Amino acid sequence: MSEKISFFAYNELMNEAYFKEVGLECLEKVTVTLSAQRIAFNRIPPEGTGVEGQGLPNIEPTPNNAGMMEGVLYEMRDTFLPKLDEFHGYPKECTRKLMDLNRHDFTVVKGIVYFAQPEKIGKNLKPTKAVMKLYKKAKKEMSMLYFSRLMNSRTCD
Repeated sequence: MSEKISFFAYNELMNEAYFKEVGLECLEKVTVTLSAQRIAFNRIPPEGTGVEGQGLPNIEPTPNNAGMMEGVLYEMRDTFLPKLDEFHGYPKECTRKLMDLNRHDFTVVKGIVYFAQPEKIGKNLKPTKAVMKLYKKAKKEMSMLYFSRLMNSRTCD
């Protein structure tokens, strides 16, 4: 029997329909926050993919450890870990680590979080309209303030 894992989605996988479209399944999901981190569209797309100026979602520390970012914590079978690794390009494109996340009932939970490898981070990159459309469809998973700030992101196309 497989074990359960918890995975923190802060990218287009926050959109549950897209999550299922890429072949993933969850047992349970809950919205969570990650303290002292923020979303940045600074991950360089894998070679041969993406458009000029495109940045994929990534996580970066906030100045002075202030603030937080929002996402969805999916509880799922560990048999999906290879698919998550493939989606994020682990280990070549991204690294992963277990981090503390905060549920909205103030409970701290651990979850797998993917970060871009340092050499895969670029400057002046922006998300595509297609990625922002997937975020828009995940509006119910975010606070209004977080969603509004995210939707104000300029796109590269």
